[in-house]
Amino acid sequence: MSTGSIIAIIITGVLLIILGFITRQWVTIYNKFQYWINRAERKFADVNIIMQERMDKIQALSQIVKKYDIHEWKALKETIEARSRWTKDTPLNEKIMNTSEVENNYLKVQAVFEKYPELKADKLHVSLMDSDSRIERRLRETRLAYNLVAQQYNERVMKFPRNIVAKIHHFQKFDYLTFQTQERDEPQKSFDPKTIFADS
Repeated sequence: MSTGSIIAIIITGVLLIILGFITRQWVTIYNKFQYWINRAERKFADVNIIMQERMDKIQALSQIVKKYDIHEWKALKETIEARSRWTKDTPLNEKIMNTSEVENNYLKVQAVFEKYPELKADKLHVSLMDSDSRIERRLRETRLAYNLVAQQYNERVMKFPRNIVAKIHHFQKFDYLTFQTQERDEPQKSFDPKTIFADS
């Protein structure tokens, strides 16, 4: 066997070893991405359970507004329609956007009750408000748990060489989950019912 053939075999062998190493690392990184995606989805599932309670509560509150024949109840249609966009097949970032929308709409519903004392005095409203602090606490805990996983995943999407695998396989960064009602360190936004329901 000639020297050239031996060199060719050695080079081929080295290339195969390198290719095998790269392939192994690629598969490992890909599987890690899937692991973190699954973790994020499991954490968001906890948020999803609580948000179902929130949406049921919004539905009940809107029925109270409707019962009192107050014109604003028609403007709550957008809030209730958020329920129909809440499906298991919705991408995670879209669910996060819908979650924020539900929370913002919840503030709008509360603004209506602030405007009408008779609504606030309704027995069903009083009983529903009793569960508010419990829902807020659970949302805060699950939000923080999800955001921590999302942060760890997003860091992997951005760092080399994982970002190459992420780009080729279309692994996108996850949005962070923020609730305006839970940002206690920031001034709370006030809602004027006249402004909110100007088109009603």
